[in-house]
Amino acid sequence: MRGIRKTAPWLFALFIVWGIGRTAPALEFKLLKQFPGAEAPKAVEVSPDGTYAAVMNLEGFGFWLIDTATLAIRQKVHFPKTAAKGWNYTRKVTINSFAEKPVECDFTENGRYLWVSFHNGESVVRYDVRGENEKTAVSSQKTFIHDIQNKTKTTAMIPKIQVGVTPKIVKSTPDSKYVLVANWHSNSVSVIDSGTLKQIKEIIVGGGKRYIPRGIAISSDSRTAYVANMASGTISVLSLETLTVIDDVPVTENPRHLLISNDDRYLYISDNIRGLVLKYNIAKKTVEQSVPVGSRARTIAMTPDGRLLFAAAHYSGKVAAIDTTTFTVLQYIDIERPMGLSVSPNGKQLWASSYQGGFVNVYEIIGP
Repeated sequence: MRGIRKTAPWLFALFIVWGIGRTAPALEFKLLKQFPGAEAPKAVEVSPDGTYAAVMNLEGFGFWLIDTATLAIRQKVHFPKTAAKGWNYTRKVTINSFAEKPVECDFTENGRYLWVSFHNGESVVRYDVRGENEKTAVSSQKTFIHDIQNKTKTTAMIPKIQVGVTPKIVKSTPDSKYVLVANWHSNSVSVIDSGTLKQIKEIIVGGGKRYIPRGIAISSDSRTAYVANMASGTISVLSLETLTVIDDVPVTENPRHLLISNDDRYLYISDNIRGLVLKYNIAKKTVEQSVPVGSRARTIAMTPDGRLLFAAAHYSGKVAAIDTTTFTVLQYIDIERPMGLSVSPNGKQLWASSYQGGFVNVYEIIGP
């Protein structure tokens, strides 16, 4: 017994060390595949049913649909170019460009419908991934579809809905009733009825002041929307029952992208200029935590369980993986000028687009 008592502390310490190593594996990211040949890919979003990812090719005038299981491109969809005025973000002047430049996207009906914003087209289009694209709305958009899996090339007319000037983020309500669009140069949010395919309201944020709405997050009950205003440093709160602005709250210098926590208590905000990600308490109207992630924090994405938050630090060439409990960066992924991010519904894949690099990477999320 004396011998056992003398050696027990050493054995116990060894067991603890072994146990920690066994129960707390390191966070890892395994590159599963890279898709080159994208043309200035902006957003990448995985569908709610987890079956495909949509890649918005801004300078390619179209988008890709990629199978998340086989990691093969299903379709390449393109739009004919129409002359329009664009915007030079460096010089801050209008330029000659084309209307059909896809920027952001979202889904309704569990991924059946893909909604895409046209940067210079003052419109969004709706694409039916099942192929039933002949039902048009008041206006329609010609579309060229290269179905790689079935080795076919077809043309279809898809619904097009007019919105404000320079539409950016597209966000559907959880109940798929409305699709909201942030209009950069109109200081507004368009509300589209997804059933009638009509804009039913254009909500002005900031009372006509220069607000520049960008990110949108929507509560789980589909009753409230939060809009990040990059120029004013505020979050506008919209009632989706009355379709009015009910609050406008200062949060940080340059809020760009928004996510809402699973319990609807917090907003996660990327600050583009400060290079931060912030945790904002909605009820208290205060920022509780923040963490630096690198230069020019752009898109943020979250795992379904809410444990990990990812942030694209565009100028730093890194994607930060953040622990939402400690609000610290656990690890960085090196990627050339990252822009779009999305996590699969099963939490096993991270998709990231490289805007300047012209590619999309898919990573397997391993641990912790």
